[in-house]
Amino acid sequence: MIKNRPSIRAPKKARGAKKMAESDKIPQIDPSEIEILIEKFEQNKLEERERRLIVALLRTFLYIVAQLQEKKITLLKIKDMIFGPKSEKNKKEKDGKDGDQKSEGGSGDGESSEQSREPRNEKDESASGEAAQAKRGHGRNPVSAYPGAKKVRCRHGELQSGHDCPDLRCEGRVYPVLRPHQFTQFTGQPAITVTIYEQDVMRCNDCGKEYEAPLPEGVSPKRYDETADTAIAVIKSGLATLYNRSAALQRDCGMPLSESVMSERCKAVAEALSPIYEEMKRQAANGKVFYGDDTPVRILELMKENKEKEPGERVGMRTSGIVVQTKEGAWIALYMSGRKHAGENLEELYEMRAPGLEPPIQMSDALASNWSGEKERIQAVCLAHARRKFWEIRSFYRVECEYVLERIGKIYQSEEATKEMRPEQRLEYHQTHSREVMEELREWMEGEMAEKKVEPNSSLGKAVKYFLKNYSGLSAFLRHGAAPLDNNQAERALKPAVMIRKNSYFYKTERGADVGATLLSMITSCRLNGTNVWNWMVSVLKRSSEVSGNPAAFLPWVYKGEAVEEEVARAA
Repeated sequence: MIKNRPSIRAPKKARGAKKMAESDKIPQIDPSEIEILIEKFEQNKLEERERRLIVALLRTFLYIVAQLQEKKITLLKIKDMIFGPKSEKNKKEKDGKDGDQKSEGGSGDGESSEQSREPRNEKDESASGEAAQAKRGHGRNPVSAYPGAKKVRCRHGELQSGHDCPDLRCEGRVYPVLRPHQFTQFTGQPAITVTIYEQDVMRCNDCGKEYEAPLPEGVSPKRYDETADTAIAVIKSGLATLYNRSAALQRDCGMPLSESVMSERCKAVAEALSPIYEEMKRQAANGKVFYGDDTPVRILELMKENKEKEPGERVGMRTSGIVVQTKEGAWIALYMSGRKHAGENLEELYEMRAPGLEPPIQMSDALASNWSGEKERIQAVCLAHARRKFWEIRSFYRVECEYVLERIGKIYQSEEATKEMRPEQRLEYHQTHSREVMEELREWMEGEMAEKKVEPNSSLGKAVKYFLKNYSGLSAFLRHGAAPLDNNQAERALKPAVMIRKNSYFYKTERGADVGATLLSMITSCRLNGTNVWNWMVSVLKRSSEVSGNPAAFLPWVYKGEAVEEEVARAA
């Protein structure tokens, strides 16, 4: 039986607007007139770029007007499209929340409001004071928060164990303290530093041969050291910083480095790491859970090809972000840029999968392009995407959306409680605490549609139909212990790719896009597995000659870098 079933009420009608002056009225525009205007523009002798710009502006205007007229989009949605969406957390104002509780609970005695007005006791005040004091030190990290910091041991030059106390008034002796004092100092420098070695030259007056003085011990004869290559790659792909901005910083610090040189070094790093990238794809193919999604990308080489393509041919470009969890618990992030979408890239990974393995769990949203291919898999659809459809229309269907959002929130609360559980325990917990909630939601939605209390073509009706159509995938976590609730892993992994697109706008060639995908795959995989990106990449580049022979030994979750190995050896 359905509990707390909300009553359906239509969205509030807009109140009558103030009368406007005749000169201020919005002109009525016939779409057919706009189409005729577009045809005239296309026949005119405008430059190609100007013509495409005007046509695009007019069609955008027509699209927005049509969407508003058909009530398929709201002004709030247009605002999100232009300025980006805000957080989807369902926060309520304190006054509004209290008011809802009073109206729903039916308590008219004002008990809750009186309790809220009661003065706090001394214990509460002292607790808040402690919290305020604790907040003042926010942002000051302990020494343990800097695993990559250089450590220098400072020892006494004169004092030794058993020596007399330096204080002349004291007759005691000094002894070492087990825990030394720690002082942390931050120093700055350009991203890439340049050192010029001046080598003395001796020449024979008979044969004319010249003999250079050797470089200092530990200095490699490479013009670009592994640390320089790592810094260039991490700044470009890991931080989405443009080459010209890095070049400006280097120039301002008196150590110029051109954009073309940085591009060449990134290509060299990607070539050295490409065997590891291919090994990551092979190991990801045998993974347990796959997350996948796409984001647009611009590649000038493909954009040039699009002008010569016939109508109906594929012209889209996208970056696929795929995150895979292996059976051993490691995380692999893979990026692919080009015309293929996430479903096709996932299918290629499934083709590499070893025979005899159980079907993998694939998590994605319900977009058809994410589910192309014929390989067997367990489908899990993102619950966050289904929730978002109700969150976006909550201001128009407050009662119904709050009902759905509250129950989905309970499911996420149960998920929070299962973080430290094994898959079998997690499955049992969700079957106990989440199954009833999901079934209640399904029954409520089916009842609303059957009783025609929800208009199927309305925004609420579409959100309900999306939930019911994909219910099997949305409830996969009730049948499989390893099935996730949402596709947030892939969404988070795509954020760096989005930052690169917003800052750099485009890649020049497909080769450049592949270089960016390789570097970003390495950096994100290190982050997901808690590996120090700097130590790992510097160490791998120093041993690049060994990588091609045994790439599996240098995977980000296997090889931690020379610095970590040396520290382990010293401890042993």
